[in-house]
Amino acid sequence: MSLLKNIFGKSVRVDENEAKSTDSFEFHKDEIYPWVKVLMDDNTSETAATELKLVGENTPVYRKLLGDLAIFYVVDNGDNFRILLKRDLPKHLTEEALHQIAINNLEKNIKYKLHKTNFEGYGLIADGNHEAEAICLPEIWDWLSGHFDNNLIVAVPAKDLIMMVPANDTDKISNLKIAVYETFKNNQRLLTKTLFHFYKESKEWKLWTV
Repeated sequence: MSLLKNIFGKSVRVDENEAKSTDSFEFHKDEIYPWVKVLMDDNTSETAATELKLVGENTPVYRKLLGDLAIFYVVDNGDNFRILLKRDLPKHLTEEALHQIAINNLEKNIKYKLHKTNFEGYGLIADGNHEAEAICLPEIWDWLSGHFDNNLIVAVPAKDLIMMVPANDTDKISNLKIAVYETFKNNQRLLTKTLFHFYKESKEWKLWTV
């Protein structure tokens, strides 16, 4: 198993050998989304890492996000998501432009709803595939921090799960940490145990520390 398969799992297809034309990119341009994943996890062995053969133009396009999280880019094929490699991009298109295309599609096509969790925190619900990607949308966090009039402590423990609590509520932060622990016991499509701190005034993200 390649490292990419460890990173993306069964729901994302990586065409390691199939050439893609830039015409294909233009045809699927409106179906490109950011895809938040961990770069490495506890289940990724050194052996798997040495099996990764993708180099140069066969490398996935990605950028570091926060902590162990990174943003990759996928095409929604309906029944699966295909990861975009550098060779898939038109020569004139920068990776920053690709990022903006993906973010625009996410803003336009994916609707998020705020809900209360069973531990007195809050979460965002979308379609089961793009909950984690809410962390890529600055406007959402501007609104949420304004709505709660507070900085936020945020967890993204799984692909379909993003949760938050006010940063000044120590009891709810403890509950959030427990919820992340329970997620890692029972869920699939896991991401990270790391908690993140969103600052209302500066609009900055940082790793949360006690």
